[in-house]
Amino acid sequence: MNIYYTEEKRFTQDQVQQLFLSVHWISGQYPQRLYNALMHSSTVITAWDDKHLVGVVRVLDDSEMLAYIHYVLVDPANKGHGIAGHIIERIKEKYKDYLYIELMPEE
Repeated sequence: MNIYYTEEKRFTQDQVQQLFLSVHWISGQYPQRLYNALMHSSTVITAWDDKHLVGVVRVLDDSEMLAYIHYVLVDPANKGHGIAGHIIERIKEKYKDYLYIELMPEE
């Protein structure tokens, strides 16, 4: 397994939908809205195994002080490889000069 990470928003609507459905999130049932939300988010880091989207984190920030990690998702077939931890480390590095990095609680 050769996982690579990027902040480039080069994922497709179908790739995002499949990832969200793999973890049984209802957002996957609204692929256009989900795709648009990700495209307009402050930061999206994706994890890839070749051309397969295996992980994503979405961050919303105010550009100065506060960043909210909205979610971190990893395809269940790829869990146990440190993907989520690596993505979180990338977020911590990117937002290291912010006063707060908070995880948005799930309802």
